[in-house]
Amino acid sequence: MLTEFCLLAALTLNSDEREVLRNEIDEWVKCFLPKLERVSTREEKCRLIASVERQEFEDDMNAYYWRFCKFVGKNGMILDAEKRKIQKFKITSFQKKILRENPSLENVLIGRNEIEEETGFWKLKEELEREKISEGGEAVIFLEKFGNLEAAVRVHLFDSFLFTTKFGASELKWKTNLISDFEKAEDRNEDEKAVVPNFENIVQNFANIELFQIDDEKEEDCVGWITILEKCDGNVRTELKNENLDLGERKKIAKGLKNGFDYLREVGISHYDRKLENFLLLGGVAKICDFGLVYEETRRKSYRQMGYCRRGSKYRDSSALFAGSPGFSYQSQLIGNNGLEENYFYFLFCDWITTWSLLYRPIDEKERKKINKIIQNCNIQNIEYKSHVIDNITQIISLPNVSNSFCLDDPNLTKSCQMSSLKQKMTKCVNLDFQNLTKNILDQKWSNLCVPISVTTMLRFSMKNDLAFVDKYDNYTFDKILTNLTMAVYPRSLAGLNLNPKKEENNFQTNDIETMLERICKKTYLRESGWEIVRTQSWSYPAESTCDYKKVTLNQNFVFSRPLTVTGANLFSSGELVFHQMTLDRIENNTFIIQNTDFNHSPVSVSFTKNSYLLKNSKPKKAIRIGLTNPYYAPFHSRYYQMLYDSLNQTGRNFYDDGTIQMQLVNESLTYMHNDLWYLLPDAYSLQLKKI
Repeated sequence: MLTEFCLLAALTLNSDEREVLRNEIDEWVKCFLPKLERVSTREEKCRLIASVERQEFEDDMNAYYWRFCKFVGKNGMILDAEKRKIQKFKITSFQKKILRENPSLENVLIGRNEIEEETGFWKLKEELEREKISEGGEAVIFLEKFGNLEAAVRVHLFDSFLFTTKFGASELKWKTNLISDFEKAEDRNEDEKAVVPNFENIVQNFANIELFQIDDEKEEDCVGWITILEKCDGNVRTELKNENLDLGERKKIAKGLKNGFDYLREVGISHYDRKLENFLLLGGVAKICDFGLVYEETRRKSYRQMGYCRRGSKYRDSSALFAGSPGFSYQSQLIGNNGLEENYFYFLFCDWITTWSLLYRPIDEKERKKINKIIQNCNIQNIEYKSHVIDNITQIISLPNVSNSFCLDDPNLTKSCQMSSLKQKMTKCVNLDFQNLTKNILDQKWSNLCVPISVTTMLRFSMKNDLAFVDKYDNYTFDKILTNLTMAVYPRSLAGLNLNPKKEENNFQTNDIETMLERICKKTYLRESGWEIVRTQSWSYPAESTCDYKKVTLNQNFVFSRPLTVTGANLFSSGELVFHQMTLDRIENNTFIIQNTDFNHSPVSVSFTKNSYLLKNSKPKKAIRIGLTNPYYAPFHSRYYQMLYDSLNQTGRNFYDDGTIQMQLVNESLTYMHNDLWYLLPDAYSLQLKKI
């Protein structure tokens, strides 16, 4: 075995040598597969949806347009958003098996966005756990020794039941492909050449084992890969975050990545997951890895066989990917619209905190001039011209006294996200009594996404009422704007939507409303204002305009003029105090009518009398009514806390009155607070768009 495995990295072998090596790998696979075990939280319906994503359609654009699928007899069909049939297709043996075992899924419409979040996990024995290099949602990577060759083994799942008790190793067959089976790809012609990418700055796959269901006689639906690839020393993100790379090393990496991406384009592959973790280092040489999100032009079967592209029309149209990594994605792959940005480049020539600041910290023109001088002192005239930066930079760009509040270090931030997980939470509240606001409300399960959700609500109101914009082509739907805000404008971890299978990773980024509004209204050094990014996310966009926000103080004399984003405080019976961002729709009968984005913890109507609260209905609703005379929550270290403290000392009451603003104030350390009731914070914000 030692001798045979020495051939693994060889690019050229004769037919006898290849077969000997293939047989040895097959024997290794037989021993390796039973060691893999995991748990999935998805259902059979999710498997069907995922299998349609792997389908090759008559027209690749259908991968973008389909929203529903249906299985009738020997055929499947895809339908658009209006449930009109787009095309039929012959169902695969994999789909037949699922339908045979789950007849209730036949002849029913299944929505593309009904695929559930995967919160399952790997159940690895100690032997494999020790050798684990990294783990993500769909893939896990191990260190493995083949003779004297130390390599990485990447297990990538396309079917969520793979290696569970419902789809174990005994139900699999496989096909082993070797790098020596193929020549080097040199062009992007649409043909069936037996070629694969082979370049210094592309990670080398030595072998790729395609996994199929045992009944898949034609091997038409690959359900996973086991890829044996070169083991690298680490990834660029870790080295940059730890400030381990000098300027010369960074230049070498930048040149290598440029050469690697140029080569991939030459052979018909556009890589759409350009996050720093996907750039590996081997002896100081940068290598691009992870081909799960690509646009591939050649249709070459060989690319799939060696793990450089997955099967399906989805990977022939970048707008059909509907997935990406926060901060490192193009708008086209997220919402199917405009926008091309490559943030990774800036990290190579700025220190870690400086890069995040340049990308996401709102600034004014005075601050911009200061930053210009610092960058010019590094011999850079324009940081956005890559070749100019690589050739001329003399020192790593570093801003003095930069806060790390914009430095998004959360490990969840780098996880790739499916946009269907956002849409899955969307609830259309057709009959709700909202006079001013959009009817689409996102039940976002108590996550910090409540801030961008509330901002999205106000943006859509302002687009309609301030700019008289009509979204004829559904390019500015709630989910598309929210996706843009959280993935591009101000990237946030989506852990609050339970997208992350690791339950212990719950330290996701916090969103405060003022920071978000600042980012919406102002430019950063490297990016347009958030509103401008949203405004131009489609070719049919609203009028050129500015965006401004205004802070107001809620109190019992407050006069409503337009929707506001408001913060609610709730003291649970467990003693935990939580804050939640919501949207004030209107005032009616001296009562705030509030749109809530969490449907699980909210009383409907809270009225305050002299001695007690009255709950008219304790059943959770999507609208909350809170009286203007109800007490307001005074946060610690705020001016309202001081106002409450002074009032209690001077009058013995928790009532503040300066002649204009009148309100009762509460805080759990100074006054009594009822459990499981909403208290509004006094500070609220409006947002307005003005045509230029």
